[in-house]
Amino acid sequence: MSAARLPRLLAAVGVIAAAVYLAAILVVPAESRRGVAIGVGAGAAWQALVLAVTLTALGHNRLAAFGVGMLARFLLVALAALVAVPALKLPPAPVLLSLVTVLFATTLIEPVLFAAGARNETGR
Repeated sequence: MSAARLPRLLAAVGVIAAAVYLAAILVVPAESRRGVAIGVGAGAAWQALVLAVTLTALGHNRLAAFGVGMLARFLLVALAALVAVPALKLPPAPVLLSLVTVLFATTLIEPVLFAAGARNETGR
């Protein structure tokens, strides 16, 4: 896997984050929008970092990259729920739901974007 795919992956993360934020502000009360913005921002930034690291370090081993990505996402959700939300006195529902939505949606498109343009050299 080449690093040339990284801009496309990062753009997809940005589009998903924007879509989640725009959808959330339509249904979330005004006083909870700060929590949504924090959750979306943290999820998008973390996912971008994880994609960049796994693409660079584990570009030729997609299974390992997906495994490391899943562990990293789980770690972020756990730290957000147990440390960041209580410490910052944020409303947990908007923060965690928007965070998890961004991470879930980017996880769904990750295999498609990783595989785009990949060639099967074995002919199978």
